[in-house]
Amino acid sequence: MRKIFGKKRALLGIVTFLIAAGMLSLMADIQVARLMDLNPIPKEIGRILSFSEIGGHGTGAAMVLIGVIACSQFRWRRSEERMRALRLIAGTYLGGLIVVLLKLIVARVRPGKAILENANSFFDTFGRQLLDVGIHGRSAVMSFPSGHAAVAAGLAASLWWYLPAGRPAFLILAILASLQRVATNNHYLSDICIGAALGLVGAWLCMPKPQARDFEPMG
Repeated sequence: MRKIFGKKRALLGIVTFLIAAGMLSLMADIQVARLMDLNPIPKEIGRILSFSEIGGHGTGAAMVLIGVIACSQFRWRRSEERMRALRLIAGTYLGGLIVVLLKLIVARVRPGKAILENANSFFDTFGRQLLDVGIHGRSAVMSFPSGHAAVAAGLAASLWWYLPAGRPAFLILAILASLQRVATNNHYLSDICIGAALGLVGAWLCMPKPQARDFEPMG
């Protein structure tokens, strides 16, 4: 596990796995959403998941980045250090920006806003036909993919490269931040898989080439 994100080819392998998992999980999206709706998670677990959202929220991720950079003996006067920090920031958010564009193109009703009893298949979740009665903003049909999962995955992958010493914590935070979106019925399971895949793609695009000696991992 310690070498997964150290090799860009392996990172693309994880992206492929997540996309495949996302496609397969489409079949279970409605069932999982109904399960979450009928069986709320225990409060103790809910608090942990709620706190973990910091890893997938844009502002929360920024706070994590600031803390990591501040604790890594960063030297702004060195151009290679500034480039390292820019790669870290871009890798965290690029996937999220891609997700925002997809959300504007693909309309999918969020499970918490949908009348899932009327769904015959996952195809019905795309569009507005399952949207419940009431006044809803554009966000109600911006379920696909998950922006939180994209940012969480991008943050974890970028920090995995930037600060190897914290790898277990970064991975756990990304997983919990993504699961929080399913547990609270803000997203379907496929949303977080595809969102996480796009987050990793963004991180991959911003990582230095493995042979670049100027950007050896810190830690």
